[in-house]
Amino acid sequence: MVNKTHAALCAVAGLAFVALTGCNVKDQLLAPQNPGIIDPSAVNSPTAALALRVGALSRYKQLTNASGNEAVWEYAGTLADEYKNADFLTDRVAIDQRIIDPANGIVSGQTAMYATVTQSRGFVRDAISAMKTFLPDSTGLRGELWAELGFLEMTLADNFCNGIPLGHTISGVQTFGDPLTTQQVYDSASAHLDSALALTNATDAGTVGIHNFAAILKARILVAKGNFGAVAAVTANVPTAFQYTMTFSSTGGGTNGIWNLVNSIARITVSDSVDIVNGVPTTIKNALPFVSANDPRVPTISGKLSSPVVGAEDQATPVFLALMYKNQFDPVVLGSGIDARLYEAEAKLQANDIAGMMTILNALRAAKPTIGIIAIPALAPLATPADQNAATSLLFREKAFWTFGRGQRLPDLRRLIRVYKRTEDNVFPTGPYFKGGTFGHDVNLPVPSSEQVNPLFHGCLDRNA
Repeated sequence: MVNKTHAALCAVAGLAFVALTGCNVKDQLLAPQNPGIIDPSAVNSPTAALALRVGALSRYKQLTNASGNEAVWEYAGTLADEYKNADFLTDRVAIDQRIIDPANGIVSGQTAMYATVTQSRGFVRDAISAMKTFLPDSTGLRGELWAELGFLEMTLADNFCNGIPLGHTISGVQTFGDPLTTQQVYDSASAHLDSALALTNATDAGTVGIHNFAAILKARILVAKGNFGAVAAVTANVPTAFQYTMTFSSTGGGTNGIWNLVNSIARITVSDSVDIVNGVPTTIKNALPFVSANDPRVPTISGKLSSPVVGAEDQATPVFLALMYKNQFDPVVLGSGIDARLYEAEAKLQANDIAGMMTILNALRAAKPTIGIIAIPALAPLATPADQNAATSLLFREKAFWTFGRGQRLPDLRRLIRVYKRTEDNVFPTGPYFKGGTFGHDVNLPVPSSEQVNPLFHGCLDRNA
């Protein structure tokens, strides 16, 4: 289920399983492009359309718990510097070490992170079609689905290499997509968000919440594409306190996948700027001190001090749990007013208005906002940096702590290379790797080799940021 602060959602997440019983499971597994092949009898009434909608919205959970497996948010964060590996599987270690083969089993395969996101697009499109046919006046609810479709495609562009095919299946007919650059995928996502915004102009609380969420995503894509001048107008009406969250429950609502992977089985752990390499404490260049900073926006605890005690899956790596998710059903924030302010701050930075950027950042630090269930106390104001370069470093550090674990760190690091012209060795963790060897040079996840079922796809166009 998805929840909007101050907005009610008239659906039950448990219905997702009912909605999906009409799917052709075999075709779903064999068609990584975008299955969404639905038995027509499953979508022949308003009730069935609403059920499909709930099922589609539940696909957000694939971002943190991909069909019970590793998901894109955790492993994009591992490729960046939010998490580090704490188990023994070579494919998982390779992502942390930034040496990822397209056949990597965590990325590739029909239940792996890439396929689950692309398949989710099919479920959302089916729900949009059903809602338009059987509930044409429910424009706000349909707009929410368009926002989700935009979010899913944005996620692909945020995390994967140039060369992403956006295929689709309509009425059982599959169309393979040509490989697209990330910028073209952002364009597609942005168009879906335009549809979401156009359909959510009503003034009831629920629709306003959906509109705010779509506006946040639209601004995020404007930033990703370097269209900073358009950001402020899009986010102007989004309250800082606003949150659009993914919720979980014991009655069919699933488990928070981040809690499961980090705090329960400890396959990955919150990362820090210092690591033990060959028995010696070693500063990892470019990595942020998410543990040692003791920042209330990223609360952590040693697995040795938690109750119950949590040890690493590899039984060796020191574990630090992410206390923004204390329980398995704690919500995950998909978009917030905090994000809106950070996008506005980056627009100020790009306009060389460092004072304006600092006004936004310090107002946010004083606002005591909530992230999920964690209430952030007032934080001391920051001093104004001396120049544009220092201001850039400060902004991206602040954003890293405000958005920790929410799928934004890897695209931010890529943008530091792509837009701010910093070199990879001055952005990503670099130097000795704690499990042996050195960090590699990957700055994104590859579109996996399993996508070659598409005859138009022949691998990443490139692995550039």
